[in-house]
Amino acid sequence: MINTIHDATIVNTGQKDRKTNMVIKNPYAVVQYNKFMTGVDRAEQYLSFYSVLRKTVKLSKKKVVRYLLNCALFNAFFVYRTLNTNKKVKYKNFLHKVGRSWISEDQNQSESNSDDLQLPEKQTTPRGPKQDLPGRLW
Repeated sequence: MINTIHDATIVNTGQKDRKTNMVIKNPYAVVQYNKFMTGVDRAEQYLSFYSVLRKTVKLSKKKVVRYLLNCALFNAFFVYRTLNTNKKVKYKNFLHKVGRSWISEDQNQSESNSDDLQLPEKQTTPRGPKQDLPGRLW
């Protein structure tokens, strides 16, 4: 591991190896990384399991919007899980519930709009038979 911020000191992690019962020692840079990056790693792990992104190389506006939507859904899941400590909800189930609620709201909204809105009947224009002009292809 190359690091320019921390020196190469080895420190105790406070954990013991299960087989040898010896104290586990790691470089100070690894201990600091593990201490401060667990939330970011966990978020990336959740986002990689159930991603709304498609596996494409091309970076587009749609991909950026989908990534932001994915991050917003994970943040909503994290807040929901933090506020509802008595419920053990998995991320996949949370995504399904959100999707179902969006679909049901959309269906309810479209049903209420269809009751209120009277669309005029479509009028078609009469057309004659299609004919090729003579000499068009020559």
